[in-house]
Amino acid sequence: MMKTLLRPFRSSKSRMMSDKAMMSDKTMMPGKMSMSSDGSSMMAENPSMMGENPSMMTENSSMMAENPPMMAENTEMMMDAPMMMSKAPTVVELYQSQGCNSCPPANDNIIRLTEDPDMLVLTYEVTYWDRLGWKDTFGNVAFDDRQREYCRALKKRGAYTPQVIVNGVEDGVGASQRDLNSILQKGTDKAAATHGTVSVTVSPSSGITVSGKALSSKAVVYLVRYDPRTIDIYIAHGENSGRNLPHKNIVKDVTKLGSFNGGEQTYSIPQMAGDSGLKFAVLVQAGPGGSILGAARG
Repeated sequence: MMKTLLRPFRSSKSRMMSDKAMMSDKTMMPGKMSMSSDGSSMMAENPSMMGENPSMMTENSSMMAENPPMMAENTEMMMDAPMMMSKAPTVVELYQSQGCNSCPPANDNIIRLTEDPDMLVLTYEVTYWDRLGWKDTFGNVAFDDRQREYCRALKKRGAYTPQVIVNGVEDGVGASQRDLNSILQKGTDKAAATHGTVSVTVSPSSGITVSGKALSSKAVVYLVRYDPRTIDIYIAHGENSGRNLPHKNIVKDVTKLGSFNGGEQTYSIPQMAGDSGLKFAVLVQAGPGGSILGAARG
């Protein structure tokens, strides 16, 4: 695995899935896989999306034409001193599954991206591919729901894996470094006017403080707990059978702390049983599936 950073945004193409993973329309698998223009592929929940984007594999076998369903770590710190985020990190969210053989290339790229201090990288394991023969060891139905909120906001016809979402405003597969760099650049550009307009400060003694100008509509404040370790999981069955897949910054829980509509507001940091070794991040989002207005690490 390469250990170089992805910044600045330069890369070479990499193939996303093996030829044997390609399936015909007549296979018993409940969807399709195909290659995108840059040689990458993805799996999506609804096969009717193939007409609009020929590099998706979907979960549902049909979709209504008029109203398609939207799937749809040892340093000392002063306890009284807040950790100020002078600049909001770029938020990169990966939605993937251990049961999807399209996901490992994007996952490898995302793991390398965790080395960049300007990037807040979070990986969510979804469950809708569990039926393909392997139950994701980190899967959570709540993450399926969060991904579908993004798909609705981004006007996607269904969820797919892998899906990389940058600052809540730009998405793509991210299987090649070139593709991922493009998503990062577009996500940064699109969010330039709003990302970081809300300030987030984290203090072990006083909690989380969010401040900013009045908003046109209420934002949502989330606390995201994740495991920063690199964890290898052996996949015994399914499309990735026989592979050891690395995982890093795996999201364990997403908690809604409340809403924010400007001014200054403080939120307490809720405790979570068994969270030893976990880190957390705070996201201020323009509603479910909306753009990321502010973010900070805990």
